[in-house]
Amino acid sequence: MDKALIFVVDDDASTRRLLRHWLEKEGYRVLDFESGEECLRMMDREPSAICLDIVMHGMDGIEVLKRIKKINSDVPVIMITAEDTVDTAVEAMREGAYDYMVKPTDKVRFKTTVKRSLENYALIAEVKRIRRELKKKYEFENIIGKSRSVQRLFDQIDKVLNTNITVLIEGETGTGKELVAKAIHYNSNRKRGPFVDINCGAIPENLQESEFFGFEKGAFTGATHAKKGKLETAHEGTLFLDEISDMGKQTQVKLLRFLQEKNFERIGGRKKIEVSVRIISATNRMLKDAVKEGDFREDLYYRLAVYPIYVPPLRERKDDIPILATHFLKKYQDETSKEINTISNEAMEALTIYRWPGNVRELENTIYRAMVSADSDIIDINCLPEALQEERLIEVDSQKIIRLSDIEKKALVNALKATEGNITQAAKALNIGRNTLYRKLLRYQLHKTYPELTKSMSKAKNRGMSE
Repeated sequence: MDKALIFVVDDDASTRRLLRHWLEKEGYRVLDFESGEECLRMMDREPSAICLDIVMHGMDGIEVLKRIKKINSDVPVIMITAEDTVDTAVEAMREGAYDYMVKPTDKVRFKTTVKRSLENYALIAEVKRIRRELKKKYEFENIIGKSRSVQRLFDQIDKVLNTNITVLIEGETGTGKELVAKAIHYNSNRKRGPFVDINCGAIPENLQESEFFGFEKGAFTGATHAKKGKLETAHEGTLFLDEISDMGKQTQVKLLRFLQEKNFERIGGRKKIEVSVRIISATNRMLKDAVKEGDFREDLYYRLAVYPIYVPPLRERKDDIPILATHFLKKYQDETSKEINTISNEAMEALTIYRWPGNVRELENTIYRAMVSADSDIIDINCLPEALQEERLIEVDSQKIIRLSDIEKKALVNALKATEGNITQAAKALNIGRNTLYRKLLRYQLHKTYPELTKSMSKAKNRGMSE
């Protein structure tokens, strides 16, 4: 990997040579310039740091600094000057300088400052890269689907993006409720703030309050130090409350009070803490039903469900299955080291017919497993779980009637596979006698598929058991 490129800008030739020598000894690539104008013309080379004199002929260092920051606001600029005045230093720092050094420059301090500036620049670049990846990952345009129900979901997400309205996301397990919550956050005006999630069902009821609101030192046995809660951690961002219906009654009361008053107290504390947080909740049961059953406060429900969003189960959006399946094929190519781009017609038919009780999550796991199982560059019906193969076989629609004989043959094949060709065990699994199984195997010519059965079937035929 290339070493960092550093610009040295100074109208004094001896200073340029000295700084260049020090930097090159550290392994950096260096370009030096006599004027600020020359430096600005070369900014497309994307330096990782700039060492800039303040007092130069032509454009002075402060003006050059301002123009550099307009081109790249993140690049660290180390100001170097012979004039040790407080006003100059303050102005340079106010305009975005990373540090300020006075000539004659101390070698050790100079090298340390450059190194730290590069580390800081790399950290900023990494944070920006992560933010870009998160935004790309959770852009609501990337929630896969073309069905009407998904288009309606897109419209709902779009309408709440740049508001602070509380959102309640309802949908079955595996439908992608958390993905919807993250899509809202990372495309909203809070995207630079944290996204903090908490699963209410995973936290014992007696610990929920401290997890949500934090506690002060000595608030209870074992509280040896103060701790922020999730609500405080989510300041300027979004707090995602997953499985909200599992929230305990006492925590419900305190959350309601926060939503009403916009502040709270840590456990054991008296100080009112104000935070700016958007609340997004999710549940896999209808929260209204929990209210009717007395498990959830009605007043809190209306605070949380100001804008409800319903995420449809996969069985209600079957038009999206081929698109989703293809998407997961591409997603797992690197992980499986397999370039599988095709799903056979039979396999796709099975994927579309299946009811997917585990929804999109189950479909994703199924495609991943099928890719691992595949022996070629195509996913065929045999790569899919037996449940999908069976449902495809027995599915009857208005266009196609499956013969009973086909169903029976498939049952025989499955039994033989499961028992590795053991006639006694296969007959027992099918709840029929051995002789009946022999006759059926001969009827469907399955001895050709399972040659190891030929000998025993031949004996049965000699005993008069064939048709």
